[in-house]
Amino acid sequence: MKKRKIRLLSAVLCASMAMTLGACSGKPGETSKQKDETTAEEVTIWVREQMEAPITAAVKQYNEKQDKVKVNAVVYPDDELTDQLTLALSSGNVPDIVSLDDILAPYYNSISALSDISEEFAGLEFKDSFSQGMVELGTYDGKQYAIPFAPDVSIMFYNKAHFKEAGLNPEKGPETWSEFVDYAQKLTRDGRYGYTYNGGGGQMFTFVPYIWSNGGDLLSEDGKTCLLDQPEAIEALQLYDDLTNKYKAAPEGVTTYSWSESQDAFLTGKVSMTVLGNSQLYTFLTEHPDFDFGVCLIPKKDGKEYSSFGGGDLIAIMEQSKNKEAAWDFVEYALSEEVQVELFAKNGLLPARTDLFDNEYFNKNDKYKVLEEALKVSRASWSEKYNEMNQPLVNATQSCLMGKATAEEAFKTAAEEINKIMQ
Repeated sequence: MKKRKIRLLSAVLCASMAMTLGACSGKPGETSKQKDETTAEEVTIWVREQMEAPITAAVKQYNEKQDKVKVNAVVYPDDELTDQLTLALSSGNVPDIVSLDDILAPYYNSISALSDISEEFAGLEFKDSFSQGMVELGTYDGKQYAIPFAPDVSIMFYNKAHFKEAGLNPEKGPETWSEFVDYAQKLTRDGRYGYTYNGGGGQMFTFVPYIWSNGGDLLSEDGKTCLLDQPEAIEALQLYDDLTNKYKAAPEGVTTYSWSESQDAFLTGKVSMTVLGNSQLYTFLTEHPDFDFGVCLIPKKDGKEYSSFGGGDLIAIMEQSKNKEAAWDFVEYALSEEVQVELFAKNGLLPARTDLFDNEYFNKNDKYKVLEEALKVSRASWSEKYNEMNQPLVNATQSCLMGKATAEEAFKTAAEEINKIMQ
């Protein structure tokens, strides 16, 4: 069993030592009342491991700036925070603040786990600068319970050297499905392939935007009915089927590729195009500075609109928190320019606020402008049972791409399975 890694900032250790040794604060003869008057209000935030560095830095800065509130951060592995939060809700021992995967907000709102912050949200001067798709994920019954915090959007990456060799413009990625198919065929040469994807489980982030860019959707607006059996979704799967099986423009075995396998195939030059997220952009720029690559929005169906998956984290205050006012003070600080630019953008993370994209770090590289455009068109289907839909989607796409079913048959089956889940 994998050993769980949980990190707690030094403020917690100091508090624990204070109770045992009486050494962190106070003088001989000082009364409990006097100590309480000088003790900061304690607030705890839970975060996913991928957000550890910027959050712990923000907590440190916040605690050093004032002495009214002391924030402690607890860091869980990405795949464990949800389970831990569920246990905490059952026991009543919840954190005050949580930075959670945005697609899970509807579920937590359905069980009344998050606190209504509609009034506080309305008072933010920059509230209109957030991604509307992420804002909607944090909305429930017309009230705001979670706010965009750390977006993660999907964009296309392409190898410029391969483009030059194939006679394609290296400064411009494919814009439409027609160009995408044409480019993929031209790039499949000399033992290389035009396109790779995460066939083993990344369809939500990398494939579903093709459905949206064809005018379709994964779910109905109320999140109750699966729309994969509609023509727009079936056509998107047919696009992948053609690339994989008709044009042989994807590597053999791609239907079971993991996220890392797909990324490595691109980095090593085995393939020329792929869809990844903004964290990979920063990694490539810093860890592979000699790699000549470009980025663009995910190709759209001819005559349709661009789209991107709007993932990442929302930040919310738990309904059971006893320190909501202090918790909001930190939430507001976490959305400030000091954090969103100097801790997020400086380290390649997307600010949640589009009004902060014009900063010295992003202005150094035009590739970040593509992320800004992707954030503007990003979305994620609203559902209280989002994670439960993933496996039927994976099974359906693999069934088609492995030649076991047509695109229509595969997605009709997936729609039936997902509709049962929604009941």
